[in-house]
Amino acid sequence: MIMNTQQLQYLIEIERTRSISQAAENLYMGQPNLSRILRDTEASVGFEIFERTRKGVRPTEKGTVFLQHARNILREADFMDRMGPGNTQSNRFRVCLPRSYRYVAAVQDYLSGAQLEKGLDAMIRECHPRQALELLDGGYAEISIIRYCVEYQDYFSEQASAKELSLLPLGALKYLVTLCADHPLAKYDQLTKDNLSDYIELVHRDNFSLQNKKEALRKQIYTVDRMSQIQLLQRMPNTYLWSEKLPASILSSNRIVQLPCIDNGTQYQDMIAYKPRCAMSMIEKGFLCFLTEKQEIQEPASERGAYANSR
Repeated sequence: MIMNTQQLQYLIEIERTRSISQAAENLYMGQPNLSRILRDTEASVGFEIFERTRKGVRPTEKGTVFLQHARNILREADFMDRMGPGNTQSNRFRVCLPRSYRYVAAVQDYLSGAQLEKGLDAMIRECHPRQALELLDGGYAEISIIRYCVEYQDYFSEQASAKELSLLPLGALKYLVTLCADHPLAKYDQLTKDNLSDYIELVHRDNFSLQNKKEALRKQIYTVDRMSQIQLLQRMPNTYLWSEKLPASILSSNRIVQLPCIDNGTQYQDMIAYKPRCAMSMIEKGFLCFLTEKQEIQEPASERGAYANSR
């Protein structure tokens, strides 16, 4: 069995897209050619790496193990390739973030003070924590900041361990109720969940399923865009959303207020995830140091001290 790293990259792309046709398109090659490479590889190893489904393909049990080894081989090959000074990508910046103003601002604060003589080759993604770990494991990102409910601590610790990722805590937080200044509840200093029962919740979600008709219908509007959420808060004063503490400039410019909910028991944990043996660029190493030295990201430097006067 003789394989090269290019073949392994083809297989990883098929796994990532769960589609041979989409993988071929992403790789700028014809689907018949990629299908032939897959068939030849499966014949060479003696088992099916992918099984065909109505929705595309998915790894078989042996294929899952094979692809994990393939990712490790590609990462080791990449590590060796980058050891030479001529191959160091000093301007590369591959980072995953949760949907968070504070971490977008942290990236902005860091990059504004970084030395970027060679320009910047940046990829910054906002994504779910599971996807962030998958992107790290696949070599598509070097640093991820993930946020999850503390009740899922064991799950994410196990996932990180299985993918040989390191986790560093950034801090814990609870979300605040976010309202427009004209909302009937905006006059209060704190709220309970009962206070919210008559109002419509704005929910961030990329997909959702229809509820059981026997269940009481929840008053929710699904949206994925921050600006849409702010516009809905402004134009529909009977709406609210749960959010981390927002910068004072966002609150004041959009006439938004945030209030604590005294019976909100949901707590979130923020963590830095990274591969300790990966060959980070100098910019990525600097960002990791920036985060670990800062420990807990607060508001951007330009916002500090302003929040108390935002209302």
